[in-house]
Amino acid sequence: MRNDTLVEALGAIVGAEHVSTAEADRIAYGQDALKEVVQPAVVVWPRTAAEVSEIMKLANRERVPVTPRAGGVGYTGGAVPLHGGILLSVTRMNRILEIDVPNLVAVAEPGVVTADFQRAVEAQGLFYPPDPSSLEESMLGGNVAENAGGPRCVKYGVTGAYVLGMTFVAATGEIVKAGGRTTKNVVGFDLASVMVGSEGMLGIATDITFRLLPLPEVNRTLSVMFPGVRAAAECVTAIMANRIVPAKLELIDRFSLHAVADYTGETLPREAGALLLVEVDGERAEVDRQAHAVER
Repeated sequence: MRNDTLVEALGAIVGAEHVSTAEADRIAYGQDALKEVVQPAVVVWPRTAAEVSEIMKLANRERVPVTPRAGGVGYTGGAVPLHGGILLSVTRMNRILEIDVPNLVAVAEPGVVTADFQRAVEAQGLFYPPDPSSLEESMLGGNVAENAGGPRCVKYGVTGAYVLGMTFVAATGEIVKAGGRTTKNVVGFDLASVMVGSEGMLGIATDITFRLLPLPEVNRTLSVMFPGVRAAAECVTAIMANRIVPAKLELIDRFSLHAVADYTGETLPREAGALLLVEVDGERAEVDRQAHAVER
């Protein structure tokens, strides 16, 4: 299919203003956090599942490769259009559709920024634990596609632990509803779990249903210096052996400490061989007990 014909056909689906062949867009949307650019032929911004479906039907019929992209801040190449073709950006699909407080469930589109989603549910007294380091830029669709985690995964797990269901569009354009709104939803194929971590190769999520938790009452972070990485790692083992599961654990070696200090200009303990950050959360009395235990 000629490129101008493809652009015209995509414009008929989403509106010409939501299709671009401008070099600036093809460069910007042709890379992830590693900044290796592979330019697509065209960038398209759909708004609905029906539009995504029509794009995929067109691409399937014309044998044009499609690469879905959310925030584009990953490091694995999942958002890079290695085969050119269509770059499908979900950034216009950016609504939180529902926060169901009584049932601890929320439904959101894939273009919602992770931190915005966290703040929205926390305003309702709820908690969405996955916290990738890029959470102020990454989007929920990308988190699901990469099964993203962060420092809180030590206690709470990664993104897949919170995906109850989703609507996704398959490569041939079918709109599929997988999973549901309950934790015990075990009949039939678990297609929602298969989609988690698939990097967009099996389909494109157009809405996602997440399990939420009650918001912890308080949290406390301890910063502990060690002479070396081995001593810090042994401390982690001791913490776990004492039946304490921190909300967050982050180990930073001497090289990384110096690199961060040089880059940010902040005062950090350069004399440390390693730095361990430990966060505990929960009810106030329990957090006090755990913090004291970690100090010991």
